[in-house]
Amino acid sequence: MSEGDPLREQVQEWYSRAELDLANARVLHATGPRAYDNVVFLCQQAIEKVIKTCLVVHGVRFPKIRDIARLLETYVVQVDPHLAAEAAFADELGAYAVDARYPDTGEPFDEETSERLLALTDRAWAIFEPRILEFLEADADAGAEEPRAPDA
Repeated sequence: MSEGDPLREQVQEWYSRAELDLANARVLHATGPRAYDNVVFLCQQAIEKVIKTCLVVHGVRFPKIRDIARLLETYVVQVDPHLAAEAAFADELGAYAVDARYPDTGEPFDEETSERLLALTDRAWAIFEPRILEFLEADADAGAEEPRAPDA
């Protein structure tokens, strides 16, 4: 695969968006209590997107869903059942796709919840990111041209 490859571009787009959500979650966490609802939402978004990036890498089609448990149990399991089982804890983040976005879903989120979900996100990220980076690095290596001998 080379530069301009649609699969590589799609993987890079998904991965970049996932990275941005995680980076924004970290920045917002540092700003304090008024941002914790956005932190937990962005943690959910980061994991949802990094899972979907991994699915794109492996050619698994998926619908537009936010349900992390369903992504793992229905789609990631097609890639690797052990991977799906290893990441099952990440389904805890699934509730935050909605709960963090509306005022009538319970108590506001606190620093402890924000920190716990960032740590959970880091754990899940560590499971999926290596597969994504392996694809991107292998793809970059495959696209590199062999040095040519000078014309005689």
